[in-house]
Amino acid sequence: MKISVGDKVRFLNEVGGGVVSRTEGDKMIYVLDEDGFEVPALRTEVVIVGKKATVDTPANQTSQVEPDGYEFEESPEEGEPKLMLACTRDESLTGNIRLYLVNDSNFFVFYTIGRYNNAKISNAYHGVVEPNTKIALDNMAIHYVDGVEYECQLMLFRKSKEYTPYKPLVKKIKLSGSKLLKDNSYVSNDYMDDKALLVYLVKDTFEKKLEELSAKDIKNVVAQKEQKPKGKKAVRRNDKEILEVDLHIHELLDDTRGMSNKEMLEYQLTKFHEIMKENKNQANRKIVFIHGKGNGILKSEIIKNLKKNYTWHSYQDASFEQYGFGATMVTI
Repeated sequence: MKISVGDKVRFLNEVGGGVVSRTEGDKMIYVLDEDGFEVPALRTEVVIVGKKATVDTPANQTSQVEPDGYEFEESPEEGEPKLMLACTRDESLTGNIRLYLVNDSNFFVFYTIGRYNNAKISNAYHGVVEPNTKIALDNMAIHYVDGVEYECQLMLFRKSKEYTPYKPLVKKIKLSGSKLLKDNSYVSNDYMDDKALLVYLVKDTFEKKLEELSAKDIKNVVAQKEQKPKGKKAVRRNDKEILEVDLHIHELLDDTRGMSNKEMLEYQLTKFHEIMKENKNQANRKIVFIHGKGNGILKSEIIKNLKKNYTWHSYQDASFEQYGFGATMVTI
């Protein structure tokens, strides 16, 4: 959607918005907020909430822009609904989080989010979020949301296209202050520039299958662990074509007491580099590094090292049937 002078916009990554007072090139715009300050912003950091308004320019001149109705250009594809709440840390205010509503779908969504107080609900947020958009809901102290139960009511619709009707959806969630305070609760994602804690309100088919796979994986791991004989732990399985290396810390060390998460990660990466060095001259050698799913940090570090230090090797996700999402295969 083209952004023009006079459009009313809302900031995606910050609370607030205003009216576009001027544009600069293809990337930069200037937004006049309610206090009369002109705020620079990238076009990608705002979303239009209204088209064409009357604005006061910095030179205190009134620019009359021809009124025009605002209409969102809807995708012809319906797709599946997928919505979530995203929490990011407010780096400027320790102990605070920013709360967003993310709509990763081609539906408009009317939402109300209320806080429970015994059997009653006080309305905290409500409105309509456009397709494939994230909106900032609040910036608040973690202790304010700790243990509070929220009820999210969602109604999905499309304005100008036919669509499959969905019954109004109701989802209850509870945010844990201790979880919001932990570093590993926040992960890299496709929606926010910063790491975020994602709470799904509506899952698509892929996320549902991933959840089912996770539960199945847990059962398999427990069953394998019960059947596994006591003795020396096997770190790797060396077949003719595939070298399998398990980087789970409990497979590499018998005792991790006293080690921080950072130290354990460094040990795992050292083992990764050691294996890569040992096999650097083994052309077409396939190595499967089992890192597990977890919070994705070990996998991210492995991929980062492959891109930076081993660019002449190829890599891909290992067999989904055998490893799920928990392994990466490198070909020397």
